Amino acid sequence: MLYDTFLYRIENHMSVNYFKGSMKKEKNNLSKSNLRFSVLYRITVSDGRTIEEHARDLTLEQTVEVPPDCVPGKIIRGGIPGRVENIITVAQKVFDVSISFRCDITDYTVPQFLNTVFGNISLKNNIKIIGFDFPEAFLACFPGPSHGVDGIRKLLGVYDRPLACTALKPMGLSVRELASMAKAMARGGADLIKDDHGISNQPFHPFSERVPRCAEAIATANARTGRKTIYCPTVSGRFDEIERQVRCAVGEGVSGILIAPMLVGFDTVRYLSETYKLVTIGHPSLTGTNFHSTKHGMTPAALLGTIFRLIGTDISVFPNAGGRFFFTQKECTDLAAALKKPLGPVKTAFPCPAGGMSLEKISDLSREYGKDTVLLIGGALIRHSPDRAQGITAFMERIRSLYMERLENPADEFASSCEWKAPSPHSAALTDLLTCNKYRWTEGARRVEPYKTGPGFDFKGIIRQELIGKSGEKTSFDLRYFEIEPGGYSSFEKHVHEHVIIGVRGLGICIKKRKKIHVRPNDIAYVGPMEEHRMRNAGREPFGFFCIVDHKRDKPIAASSSL
Repeated sequence: MLYDTFLYRIENHMSVNYFKGSMKKEKNNLSKSNLRFSVLYRITVSDGRTIEEHARDLTLEQTVEVPPDCVPGKIIRGGIPGRVENIITVAQKVFDVSISFRCDITDYTVPQFLNTVFGNISLKNNIKIIGFDFPEAFLACFPGPSHGVDGIRKLLGVYDRPLACTALKPMGLSVRELASMAKAMARGGADLIKDDHGISNQPFHPFSERVPRCAEAIATANARTGRKTIYCPTVSGRFDEIERQVRCAVGEGVSGILIAPMLVGFDTVRYLSETYKLVTIGHPSLTGTNFHSTKHGMTPAALLGTIFRLIGTDISVFPNAGGRFFFTQKECTDLAAALKKPLGPVKTAFPCPAGGMSLEKISDLSREYGKDTVLLIGGALIRHSPDRAQGITAFMERIRSLYMERLENPADEFASSCEWKAPSPHSAALTDLLTCNKYRWTEGARRVEPYKTGPGFDFKGIIRQELIGKSGEKTSFDLRYFEIEPGGYSSFEKHVHEHVIIGVRGLGICIKKRKKIHVRPNDIAYVGPMEEHRMRNAGREPFGFFCIVDHKRDKPIAASSSL
């Protein structure tokens, strides 16, 4: 019977031969042709069955879901069932079992990956996921954080200390009160301000009113202080509302969101992160049932660390040990390590210990998690002072007292012409007037440069010249001149930041997803956030245009189709 092919021999619970006879040869062939990833399960045996029987049942339950004697031979030979790789005794009746699965049975999607590793068995007892081992090719199928630790630091211009985050709360305040609070927090120096996770689209502070007002308040404070504070509103609600909320936020210049994967869906987070490239803060709401038992669910490191990171979370919020929740310090330390450790091409993410934190604990938190951490304090700042600016100022002073902040920007030259970079000592010099000579501006050694220098974008016959913004001017915008030769075009791309295009010479077309806008000298065209667009020369002479963008901005994303 085919049941016999699932018999295996355990030697000191350290090595496993899954199939008998000729099946061993087949397994060796499969290991070369079929990529597999492994899940480490901690299984507690509480009945009369052996650990081998438990492990075998898990391999079938999570794949073919039929009795072992009903599995067709070709399915077994194809390596479709899970495969026990190792069994180690941890304690009496407690075992760590490593089981591998073919990567392609996940369909390389988040829902099917989760279904494969913990679908049906989440309804059983005494099975806990404690770790994963992925081949790099498999990891390449998941987006991971869109910014990660390095990207967020680059956005903020802060490199040598933990980041400071606080929350707009409590629920029930008016839009005016929340906006006033946001402005004060930004003025006090917070790096990130998020909505409290319970503030969503309630009638007393609806999303469409709250987010524009809070974004404007924070932008006003940023302009006054010269610092950058990122606002992350809560994205929540019905499925058909969620992307509308994100588009609303992007349209208001917001560059981050707070989202709870267990509430809105793990793949929803993946889609939003991959599509909009926003700073994504993952909230642990509704994950708690995975952690209450030491015998069942997933460890915080597996769920809030590895899985949250794979689906695109840049910052993972979790209840720190010693707060008002129950995590141990080891669970928190392991979680932070899972967010920061090498994971193929997937960027590292910030751990964000929270939940009853106070100003007095900043020193301990910094020592425990290091500088690549987001420190989140909410209610304690309200208790510290009714003036939110004073509370944040005290918060920042505590952090800065522990870390010597260096403000220089170590960013390298970026491949994209849309990305901001710090001026080098040899770059063009500040000047009072740029004079035009045959559509070139040469004061201060401003040179004509290649349009882009990196791979991944399709363009032809286009150059650029940086005019204002990278030569020492204290502007929040950059002014560039682009020129496209006849038959040429810019790359087809999208990005969160906006463009203003002013025609200078010749005839061009601004191509959007469903529009073609002719641009002549002195015409002005606008490209909104995340609009796929391309500029094309439509005449027989060079087409030149000015382009105005934010000084610090996100990288463009190559659009999926070309126009």
